[in-house]
Amino acid sequence: MQSVADQLSSGILIVDQELTVLAWNRWMSQHAEIDAAAAVGQPLDALFPDLPAATLKRRVKAALQLQSPSYLQPRKGYLFRVALDRIIDSHFAYMQQRIRILPDENQSHRAIIVVDDVTATREAEARAAAAAEASRRYLELIDNHVMTLGVDANERATRASSALLQASGWTLERLRGTTLDALGLGQLDTQDTDDGQLPERAVLRADGSTLWVRVRKAQGLEAEAGDEHYLVLQDISLQKEIQALSERDALTGAYNRMKFDQLLLEAISAEQRYGQHFSLILCDIDHFKRINDNHGHLVGDSVLKQFTTLLQVQTRSNDQLARWGGEEFVVLLPLANAEAARTAAEKLRQAILAAHWPPIGKLSASFGAAFHAPQESADSLLDRADVALYQAKEAGRNRVCVAAAPVSAPEA
Repeated sequence: MQSVADQLSSGILIVDQELTVLAWNRWMSQHAEIDAAAAVGQPLDALFPDLPAATLKRRVKAALQLQSPSYLQPRKGYLFRVALDRIIDSHFAYMQQRIRILPDENQSHRAIIVVDDVTATREAEARAAAAAEASRRYLELIDNHVMTLGVDANERATRASSALLQASGWTLERLRGTTLDALGLGQLDTQDTDDGQLPERAVLRADGSTLWVRVRKAQGLEAEAGDEHYLVLQDISLQKEIQALSERDALTGAYNRMKFDQLLLEAISAEQRYGQHFSLILCDIDHFKRINDNHGHLVGDSVLKQFTTLLQVQTRSNDQLARWGGEEFVVLLPLANAEAARTAAEKLRQAILAAHWPPIGKLSASFGAAFHAPQESADSLLDRADVALYQAKEAGRNRVCVAAAPVSAPEA
């Protein structure tokens, strides 16, 4: 039997109820570095001082009394301290072992202890657990710092990261089942726009305020259900605020001249590409210098703010208003011909005249309107509107003049 035991790839030792070694195979000699001659006749706890002798005795006695195998899961992962010299960067300092205690069928007072080297298995389990923990921490990091939104096939929200819930003020209960349109994302095309930027959306926070985001579909991140996908939202609210500050007149909140130049060039491009004609109106407050001279600049600033608010209220939602300079304003009117521009300017003139302007009482303004001619440049259009405004001033102010069409439109 000894010769058979020496051929096995597991440790085999036979002990009595007091854990005295009666037999010791070659595997034990090699790995424990104790020859069989030195081991046989010795108590196991003398060979291995840190052995949990009391626990092992109980298991051996139980196996012998019940004549049934017993299994021992060592608390440290091993029963016999055997140093590792085969695994680089191992999680363990000593060989990991599986222990089986079998009653000897031929000798009722003897037990066979089988020691299996399970280091490779435990190592794989430990690495898998470490990878799972790293993955969990990575996903937790994403959840806390990246705004993601799970969406089903019907474009309804299914889940959201903690970062998105915190930024938006939503609760998951309120969010789940809500359509993208209701959230402010609308019909979302997550492809890049013509300028290479991801699409921007004004998402509604729980309190009704706006959270500006860029949106893209997460690549390689699929939800458990096959018809689900994730959207990644990048918070650009601060960028939007900075952009708005750079585009707006600090006093009135209307667009500034630089922004209006951009809008005007875009309108000319849209006309050339799609035939979307437009007009613009130049507006100048009559005798504004008198207001500053008689009432001071603070009153003048207050009038400019009220004037801006009135123009915004009296123009269409798609009209673009800018402060052109001082007390002069300009309005871009998409899809408006010369007559429509005249009507819009007259509406503004009457509204200004009818309003109350504390502390000055009454106020009037003069208007110059111009319809953009095909192939006309921005400078030419503005010059014609400015000439019309000058004509309104020369004709006595508080009136609307419409610029004549150019004799030949300069190339835009």
